[in-house]
Amino acid sequence: MSKQNPIFVFFDSLMKIDLQEIWNFIELLGAGERGWEFSLEAGIYQVKGIKSETLTLLEKDEGYDTELLPSLFTFREILWQPDVFTEAQMSISPLRVLKAFCDESMEAMDETNEVQNIYLKLLEGMATCCEKAEVEITEGKGKVTDVLGHLRTCTFPIIKFFIYHPMNRLDYRQDAMNRLNYAVKIMLTQFYGQYSELTEPHWIVGQSKPERVKKTDDEK
Repeated sequence: MSKQNPIFVFFDSLMKIDLQEIWNFIELLGAGERGWEFSLEAGIYQVKGIKSETLTLLEKDEGYDTELLPSLFTFREILWQPDVFTEAQMSISPLRVLKAFCDESMEAMDETNEVQNIYLKLLEGMATCCEKAEVEITEGKGKVTDVLGHLRTCTFPIIKFFIYHPMNRLDYRQDAMNRLNYAVKIMLTQFYGQYSELTEPHWIVGQSKPERVKKTDDEK
């Protein structure tokens, strides 16, 4: 008799789970359950194919750099300050510095490490947002305030992911959250953004199930 192994097919159904609720969901999963797969959606940037084991490691990632959040956002006034960055010449340098920080941080990470690969993909998104803003300002493709408004919209879900990383220092998280709330207010009142443009980061969860393989004549 010939044997045929089950073939995994596309997810039968998908669930959207809030960023912080994922840990409760992981706890509910049985230890022996297989086939669960997760994707992180941070605006237009996605990290696909994340396993539940990887999320368990992420939740207690002892190698997580707690200085990443302030270095990535809290100390970067280009992402939340109101009146300083209204001229092109004042904005280009901070954008380049932030992109360089993202690039250096990515170089220090191991993409074969599944947890670090999540961080790496998000930092890559941050760098892309900065590069796009720099090009638009340099080439005069829009008002500086418009461009920076789009920059803050683009980076919002990525920053929020890092703010709510379980291994963050609580004081760093609160400080960053205060600035993010301020950044949203400035974006809406001075940088011509809309609240509907802000995308909350979230998880997409699915479970693949084996396709029923028809028995061959020899197996019947």
